[in-house]
Amino acid sequence: MTGLFAPLWENTMMDTDTAVIRRRGGRASVVAAREAEKRPRVSTIKYGIRPVEAVTAEQLERIHQASLAILREIGIEFRDETAIQQWKEAGAEVQGQRVRLDGEMLMHLISKAPSRFEMTSRDPSQRFEIAPDTMTFGAMQGAPNVRDLEGVRRASTIEDLRNMNRLTQMLPGFHIAGGFTCEPTDIAVPWRHLHINHSSLVETNMPFFGLTTGKQRADDSIAMGQIVHGKAFMDQNAVMMGHVSGNSPLVWDSTMLEGLRAFVEANQVVLLSPFVLGAANTPADIPATIAQLNAEALAALAYTQLVRPGAKMIYGQYSVSVSMRSGAPMSGMPEVTLINAVIGQMARRYGLPWRTTASQSSAKTFDAQSGYESAIAYMSGASAGANLMMHAGGWDEAGLVCCMAKFVADAEQNLLIEKYAQGISFEHFDDALEAVRRIGPGGHYLGDSFTLKRFKDAFFAPEILDYLSYEQWKVKGSKDMAQRCREKAKSIIAGYEQPPMDPAVREELDAYVAQRQEQISPSLA
Repeated sequence: MTGLFAPLWENTMMDTDTAVIRRRGGRASVVAAREAEKRPRVSTIKYGIRPVEAVTAEQLERIHQASLAILREIGIEFRDETAIQQWKEAGAEVQGQRVRLDGEMLMHLISKAPSRFEMTSRDPSQRFEIAPDTMTFGAMQGAPNVRDLEGVRRASTIEDLRNMNRLTQMLPGFHIAGGFTCEPTDIAVPWRHLHINHSSLVETNMPFFGLTTGKQRADDSIAMGQIVHGKAFMDQNAVMMGHVSGNSPLVWDSTMLEGLRAFVEANQVVLLSPFVLGAANTPADIPATIAQLNAEALAALAYTQLVRPGAKMIYGQYSVSVSMRSGAPMSGMPEVTLINAVIGQMARRYGLPWRTTASQSSAKTFDAQSGYESAIAYMSGASAGANLMMHAGGWDEAGLVCCMAKFVADAEQNLLIEKYAQGISFEHFDDALEAVRRIGPGGHYLGDSFTLKRFKDAFFAPEILDYLSYEQWKVKGSKDMAQRCREKAKSIIAGYEQPPMDPAVREELDAYVAQRQEQISPSLA
């Protein structure tokens, strides 16, 4: 293919990182890539632990009633003419862009939403269920920078995005491709969504995030999905998710609502996320912050059902506290952990699946702060029963950087959290007690038949975390976590092969991108 699109995806234009990796390919790299995927991806993870509850039933009801009062007395702005007209026709009180909602109408609309639904893709093995009792992991989204395969921080490119998708495809710790895991800043902004979707559809065969920032981008996302999956299939099945963010306090804008309608009308999933910066765009109080956040979420959830009753949707939220010294968002804070727990309680009250942010960190490098903050985020989400663990790979610098080394490390953390969330199985309990009888006082279990039968999967065995002795570690090069993860990422990318796609479908997809680039001006003006 010739023209503007061709140089961006031809192998001859791959960046230095990828070119070096491919030159080092061959049998060894393929073996390494197979090693990366030797643990199978679990299609649907069922919770086996009870979620943490941070407030009592009475306190939860107080927050719910406060949210209803906010929507009834203060109202919420829908800065979109179509949405305003729809609310008027539904009987809401509308003054300009301000919509005030009666609690009975609100909850009636939300009751139309499904509690559980399936996401699928062109590979049937990638199906999974999103529900109040399941857990799903999605890769990071939206970073304008990467910390690359050599540990260098720089603006991200289309080849970086492709490598992120290749890692997502190969690592079993992810269920949903992030879509815009990192921004391809070497592509004109008006064209980026085309290449983001193209990479998701070509480099992975997983469900993925499309683009919802405006009608044009959402429509292109849907159209490209329909080329690969077929319109009739997508009319009946969800293959992509759209992330719709609110503007706290109490605003949903036209750009996001246009994207919401496009996805919902195409029977695809929407994730509705108020954006909370505690003490900056919400009150400096945890219960009041949750009441406002919940009011914003409920309004968007109800509107989604107004657009299409029965639409598949997820109760979303992004919550961080703000440093009163610098104004910067702070990850891993106890207040956010508590907010997570209560949002989980709220979502279960409404019978809806919900999301959290799994791996967020404010650290500037993949260091101890990065690990501590992400560990807190992971555990707070899992303990609160989150159903979509979003941004579960690579997040650093408050989302401004996607770190490739951390992406690999987080993929393994996803598997650890998955094992934790599934809880304790009693399937082998009686046989294990028989082993206690056999061994008796003072013995050991290493050679026992039960141990030999169960040792491979009784306890999780990480590949990236280091448990060597100091002497062994020195012999192997004294490599720290970041270095080991970069090497792992390189070996996976070296052995990566694109999932099969019908050549005619690929040709149509490429042609669509080329055609749309001819139709869309590359200038932001």
